Amino acid sequence: MELFLLLTLVYLISISIGIVLEKIRIPWLFAPLFLGLFLTLINVSPLNAGYIKTLEFMANIGMLFILFIIGFELELKEIFKLGRFIFFAMFFIILVDATLGSFIIHFIGNVDWIIAVICALSFATVGEAVLLPILDEFNMINTRFGAIIIGIGTMDDMFEVFTILLATSFIGISKRGFDIFMVTVSLATLLFLTFAIIKFRKIERKIMKTPDIEHLFIFALFILFFFLLIGKYAESEAIGALLAGVGVKNFIPKSALKGTEEGLRLVVYGLFAPIFFLWVGMSVNLDIIFKSPILTFSIFFVSVIAKLIASIVAGLKGLNFRESILLGTGLSVRFSTGLVVAQLLLENKIIQDYLFSALVAASALSTIFV
Repeated sequence: MELFLLLTLVYLISISIGIVLEKIRIPWLFAPLFLGLFLTLINVSPLNAGYIKTLEFMANIGMLFILFIIGFELELKEIFKLGRFIFFAMFFIILVDATLGSFIIHFIGNVDWIIAVICALSFATVGEAVLLPILDEFNMINTRFGAIIIGIGTMDDMFEVFTILLATSFIGISKRGFDIFMVTVSLATLLFLTFAIIKFRKIERKIMKTPDIEHLFIFALFILFFFLLIGKYAESEAIGALLAGVGVKNFIPKSALKGTEEGLRLVVYGLFAPIFFLWVGMSVNLDIIFKSPILTFSIFFVSVIAKLIASIVAGLKGLNFRESILLGTGLSVRFSTGLVVAQLLLENKIIQDYLFSALVAASALSTIFV
């Protein structure tokens, strides 16, 4: 199959099947994921070896763009404004889920503890983007319960960033040995540049009173790839993408933020994300899932049960039993971050395809379940 034909099919499926999926409250980005799973299921190799490398490169770029937008959308000020109850509820729920998940992945998945913890943490986070339309449909966004569930979903962004940083650091150490000098210099440079970009915002306002959105968009891309270049030296491209997003978000003036964000989201989710999710689907080994589904269902059921139990305990002081059950069910939604971490670990040969396949399948099951 020609590469252009496959790309045509990807975007056609994304828009056609994606619309159908959204009607049943499943993110449209699962459409290219399901396409990749279908191609794997029928055992069709859509591209020759040369095209496969091109598609893999595009998928990796898509993954880095997704990490960039995660950093860009990180609202630290809003997170710190959230109340104590939301903070402790989020921390307790994710801690219980990640702890039980680590045991399952370690003993049934037969992997080292550190890998099990990273995978469990990535799977314990919440896809709040999936919850918003569901809460809106039942007019619950402006209610106290809606505020709690959205607040927990928003605050867990810190755990998402921590998990990505942990995974990236582990990858760098595994590939280079523990080159403390290279890792330290790379991370210090990235942090310094992020801080410098944020501080340069004041100078930029004096130089350019009415910034041009096109120029800001190009500047954002420049910062992203420059940070990726620096992160490459310590196998920390993911950290570079995250910090680039944080820096760019705090650099852009509020008057131009909306237009720039729309342009970036269009590139990330309109162009690269479907290719990334297609590649994730094509990387899944369905034979392993069908022959030995124990790991997949164990991760799925333990995670859902952990979320429910933790939500009931956390809700003793602020929620009734019904609201606690709804909270645990809603927080069982998974989305892109866990898949990005899993793909990072698979591409760098930190985990095997059987664990990756189980994580992807369990993520899809949990989203459909909710």
